[in-house]
Amino acid sequence: MPEFQLSSRNHLHALVWLAFPLVMLATIYLSRYFYLPFYLEWVEGEHGAIENLTALFLLPTILLGILLLTHRDKFPRPYIAIWFLLHGLGALYFAGEEISWGQHFFGWATPEAVDALNDQGETNLHNMTSWLDQKPRLLLVFWAVIGGLILPLLHRLNYLAIGGRDDWRYWIIPPAACMPAAIIVMLVRLPEEIAYAFDRVVLFPFDVRSSEVQELYLALFLSVYLISVYRRAKAAPVFNR
Repeated sequence: MPEFQLSSRNHLHALVWLAFPLVMLATIYLSRYFYLPFYLEWVEGEHGAIENLTALFLLPTILLGILLLTHRDKFPRPYIAIWFLLHGLGALYFAGEEISWGQHFFGWATPEAVDALNDQGETNLHNMTSWLDQKPRLLLVFWAVIGGLILPLLHRLNYLAIGGRDDWRYWIIPPAACMPAAIIVMLVRLPEEIAYAFDRVVLFPFDVRSSEVQELYLALFLSVYLISVYRRAKAAPVFNR
């Protein structure tokens, strides 16, 4: 048996990592089902809940990715703090692009040089090339599914052992609290993919902007991951090398 179960590393209440993601997903589909005008204006819209919550969920990742550098003496290897810093910097890019670096809130005009390259006329990079949009997102989806779902399942089935805090896997592998968000990341675009494969329209009420919903849960995955790590690091004693 592994020395540590991933569930023992959650350091988060089940209402946060289990109930909240499910309620949020149900709210999206139920609002689409029962009241389309409300859904289009307040949920899916350009300034709706999905987009704003995505940016909001990324704030803890940005902050904690930096703060974990101050706890680098709690980790068995120096690169572990760098790993989390990279998550913070990636979340900064993710959040900045999501709100077009503030343009969605302050409404400035897109500079002509950017407008000429941006297919939506916004102040961001991801609408210029897939290398700054689909490909980074695909890498993050892989990490959410592999790190947030497959590795925890392997651990649960005793195919992957995790030692104490002197084991790098204790810090790097996401805890079980990340699994609900990771499962939704993996499944939320399935209705769209099935419809595309059979040349059909997406069935109601699953005809939502699934890519935006997926981004919302990617942000939640990152937030839950780093909050768990930070709470463990803050409580841990300095590592004796």
